[in-house]
Parts: sequence; structure tokens; C-alpha cells
Amino acid sequence: MNDVAIVTVRNSSSRLPNKAIMKVKSDLKAIEIVIKRAKKTGFPVILATSISKDDDIFEEIAKKNNIEIFRGSLLNKIKRWFDCFKEFDIKNSLLVDGDDLAYNYDIGRRGMMELKEKSVEMISYPQDIVTGFFTYAINFAGVEKLYSVANLEETNTDVITKFIEKAKIKTDFITLEDFEKNDSVRFTLDYKEDLEFFTRLYDGVDILSSGKEILEYIDSHKELKNINFHRQKEYLENQAKFNASIK
Repeated sequence: MNDVAIVTVRNSSSRLPNKAIMKVKSDLKAIEIVIKRAKKTGFPVILATSISKDDDIFEEIAKKNNIEIFRGSLLNKIKRWFDCFKEFDIKNSLLVDGDDLAYNYDIGRRGMMELKEKSVEMISYPQDIVTGFFTYAINFAGVEKLYSVANLEETNTDVITKFIEKAKIKTDFITLEDFEKNDSVRFTLDYKEDLEFFTRLYDGVDILSSGKEILEYIDSHKELKNINFHRQKEYLENQAKFNASIK
């Protein structure tokens, strides 16, 4: 596999346990929505989870959605990515967070293209991007560098910002359209309010709607923002605390 989309997921979340397998739309679990949106990038999708028994359910989900699965480290998702790259002989990958139920597949395709055109090892995101629209595009050289600074099974790499800095990865930011910049809405599943937000959102729009269509719907239903956006401050503070703990 030259180019893929790796969807990263596990069930051991402290803030909202088992959030990935909670139902959001009809009989669709949260992670299935992420998988279906990842497929819209046009790249083969691999579900990357852990070897923990708690994550056995993802075997069935991968089979149901006709995608590959890789099982590796529980705490160290960088090691899980590296081992997945090696297992499937991957050259370039989108790293799709299993929490991002409105992952913007248009940005994903752009990220993969820019990863190659800009001759960098990673495409990251600027701070003004809509939270949950895009994470990273990375090639094997970039994953190898990450792994060189975080290769222990027990290393917690829940947030990888500091590890990117330590690894000195050659990085550039994704090019964004103006509508893809928005600091007053969040599309990621961490709290019970986020679950309510996505349930209400996908009652009104199709789960495969484009990022632009989703934002247009929210603009005409502004009350949706009030459901979960107050959690954004805590979300960012938790990320900052984690980053501060990395030596």
C-alpha cells in the first residue's frame, strides 16, 4: 500500500469510555462514521487499534466495513503507526483520529497531495483550523523519526505535538480555504456533550456531507454550537498539560 488512511482508535478513554462504539446515527457507531468519511478520501483505510481485549470489538467493525485492521501498542500510538507502516509497507498515510466524526475528506486528499508536492515528511494543521477537520499526513521517514524518540511500549503518546518537535520532522501546514478556518465550533468526540452534538448534527445532515455543507448547516442552526463548544477550553487545557509533561 503506497497511500492509505490510518484511523486510530481504542476503547480506553478516561473522559468518555467506549465512545468509539456508541451509536450516533441509526445503527451506526461513532467509529463507523469516521471510517466511512475516511473512505471518502479515496485511499484504502486501515483501522489501527491496540492488542487490548477491550479493543477486540474493532475486529468485527473492520470486517463489517470491509477494511484492514492493525493491532499494536495500547499507550504508544506512534509505535502502533510505525509497526502498521512496516506491516503493510506503507509509504504515505493520512492519520485520522477516531474521535473526529466530521473529518474533512477534502482536506485529507489535499494533505496527501501537499505531502508529496512540498517534499516534506509531515503535513500538520494551523491553529485556526476547525477542530476535528484534519490531523496529519505523514510519510514513512516522518513516522520513523517519531518512532526514534518514542519507541517504548509504555510511552504515552496520546498527544504527539512535543514528539514532533523532539523528532525534528520536516513539517509544513495544510493549505486551508477560508471556510475551513473557524475557532467557534468543535467536531471531536471527547465528552457527553460532543456525543449529543454529533447525534443532533447527523439528524440534520448526511454523515458523508462535505465539510462545507456541515458548516453551512451549523450556520443555519447556531444553537448546535452551544451544545459542546464550552468544552473546547478544557480540551485545549488538557492537551497543554499533556505536552508540558513530556520531557
